[in-house]
Amino acid sequence: MSFYGADPETGTVSIGKQETGKDWCNFLWNEGGFQCEITHTGATSSKFVSATAEAIVLNEPKSGVVYFRDEDTHAYWNAGGWPSAVPVAKFSCRHGQTFSSVRSERDGVEAEVSFAVSDRRPYEVRRVTLRNGSGRTRRLSVFAGTVFRLDGYAMPFYYNAATTSETKYLAGCSAVVCLLQNPYANFARPHGFVMSSAPADAFEGYLDAFTGVNGGLTRPLTLEEGKDLSCSCATVRSRCGLLQNKLTLTAGESRTLYYCIGFCESEEALANERHAMLEEAEGLFAPERAERFGRLRTRCPDARFNTVFNYWAEKQVGYCAVGKKAVRDNAQLAMGFLNFDTARAKKVLAECLEHQYRDGHCVLLWYPVTDTKLYSDPAFWLAWAVCEYIKETGEFSFLEEEFSWLDGGGATVAEHLKAAARWYADAANQGPHGLPKLYYADWNDALNIPDENAESVFMAECVCLLMRELAALFARVGDAEFSEFAHAQRCAMADRLNACAWNGDYYVRAFSACGTVGDKTSGYGTFYINPQSFAILAGVVPQERMQALLHAVDAAVTPEGVRLCTPPYPRYDARVGRMSGMLPGVYENGGIYNHAGCFKVMADCALGRAEEAYASLGAIVPDGRCNPSERTTVEPYVFVNCYLKHPAVDMKCGPSWQTGTSAWGLRCYYEGMLGIRREYDGLRISPCLPAAWEEAYAERDHRGSRLRIFYKNRHLGSVRVYVDGVLAKGQLVPPFAGGGEHTVLVEY
Repeated sequence: MSFYGADPETGTVSIGKQETGKDWCNFLWNEGGFQCEITHTGATSSKFVSATAEAIVLNEPKSGVVYFRDEDTHAYWNAGGWPSAVPVAKFSCRHGQTFSSVRSERDGVEAEVSFAVSDRRPYEVRRVTLRNGSGRTRRLSVFAGTVFRLDGYAMPFYYNAATTSETKYLAGCSAVVCLLQNPYANFARPHGFVMSSAPADAFEGYLDAFTGVNGGLTRPLTLEEGKDLSCSCATVRSRCGLLQNKLTLTAGESRTLYYCIGFCESEEALANERHAMLEEAEGLFAPERAERFGRLRTRCPDARFNTVFNYWAEKQVGYCAVGKKAVRDNAQLAMGFLNFDTARAKKVLAECLEHQYRDGHCVLLWYPVTDTKLYSDPAFWLAWAVCEYIKETGEFSFLEEEFSWLDGGGATVAEHLKAAARWYADAANQGPHGLPKLYYADWNDALNIPDENAESVFMAECVCLLMRELAALFARVGDAEFSEFAHAQRCAMADRLNACAWNGDYYVRAFSACGTVGDKTSGYGTFYINPQSFAILAGVVPQERMQALLHAVDAAVTPEGVRLCTPPYPRYDARVGRMSGMLPGVYENGGIYNHAGCFKVMADCALGRAEEAYASLGAIVPDGRCNPSERTTVEPYVFVNCYLKHPAVDMKCGPSWQTGTSAWGLRCYYEGMLGIRREYDGLRISPCLPAAWEEAYAERDHRGSRLRIFYKNRHLGSVRVYVDGVLAKGQLVPPFAGGGEHTVLVEY
């Protein structure tokens, strides 16, 4: 695609076209909970996510805007075209790890708007630079601000943001504030503000006065008529914060202004913090500012992989974890973090552990706690992720750390793991075939079978995988009794699974009084990919069945990717539940579901099926031959959860960014294809690379050391691993006591 380019060395993507089919976004955030979304056309919207995952929305979607107006001709425009839709020349957008920048030219005036987020405070910064390249003096105005929302606070139903907030101008700060008079607001900085670095010539706090009845943000009446802002304030009606700054630029002259938009504690606090905020704002754009992501680095023959797996996959995992409060989701994100940020992984796991009950099961969500419906899978993901954390770090002492139970009391991590295992082993949580009860749902939370004894084949495989991991872990720490218990549970579950869930060609999805799901006789949804992938990952497929299973899997794969189930359900079926109520080809109901596709890639890698793994991951990574971004509209630098297969939106996508595909996609490449697999004694390098790749390269940290890993295709038919020039035993790269940088050569 000619209108965008990516630099894997800096993690910057450049976009040269305004019309991309959907917004190509960047997300910036800080550890304090503030998040800002920036579109490639220069619109922003922001929110604050509290420690309990309450999302306090600052402004309306895409309402963070900057307009420019020629005061002599009254012509107005935006640097990225949004929202005025006025044509501009030389448009470009750059999305980086800690910034975004949009620039263009109109009638000789060059405009650039750059965006960043404070490192500490809940506000975004816009740096606006105008250069007069027209050869004559120009009188210009900048109009910058947003439409306030201030929604998301817990409050009684008769309270709302509109009736409890008002706008006000603070002349000493050159700021419009939206003051929230809500006694139920539980955020230390409940008010919204827009502030400029230069004294404002006019302001607006009343959106309707700016836009008029029919103009909207696209053709605001004030700009159409060449007027200044009205200096009005508002409550109840639309509340905004806009500032007007007038500039006179001689030929060749440039000026830069800064605008801060975010949350503040009070009028007085904003006044006191103004100087420090503006001083920080300038520093946020310094070239030497450290990048937050990029610990994982790679170079391979696939340019798309180089774009996604340098910086962006890490960043997307990081974004997904901001404000996400779900054991299932966060535990999987933690396993992604283990590749580049073990401290963050531990923090995520600690929070998950405290949302486990004493009986071993976990809640699904906690914003607030969702305990009215019991899901069968969260405890599995949590316990598996803890095992992976200990493998990565070697911190067996983590097993002795104590965390509270959600229903009172506390216990060590080891006891949390044992509780999860015992919950799955309890016959009360198993159905007629001795497989785990589905309860409300498992990972596929749209599969809501109305039978309290419905059984999940997928969960049976997950339990086999988990018991294998727990048996190995507890054997390692000398708890032979529990290791033997876990091993016995694994064997018994695998036997029951293989006795009832194999239909002669593949594994079915579920059993219930309503009928078998995912079987050849099911009518619709006759084949589900997840039971096949996890049967392989759990190692429960008898060898005599493997060829048939892989034949079924390969027959279900399309060049565009892997459907979660096929064929899709044509209409709502109460025996299956919510997923059948989605239109055919939409998300779980027959869409190209990339999260599940990643499970399949990892299964391929476990079997050494390099070509199949590469083809499937290549269909997931955006902007490929069958999923070009011009067709899907997805940003070519982040993962999307699903490519839709409904004919009305064939291969289009819904929202991107917030998806578990991010963590699993990262794992598929680094752990699966590159084969950098954690074990208790170090990293075992078992690559699964396509034959056409002559070489590849990766960098990652491991237990205090930096590893530089070079892959060379020598067509050996086996793998040899050299660590600092010495042939490794069993392809294992052990931890290094002295840290430092080490070179690993992988020949295959």
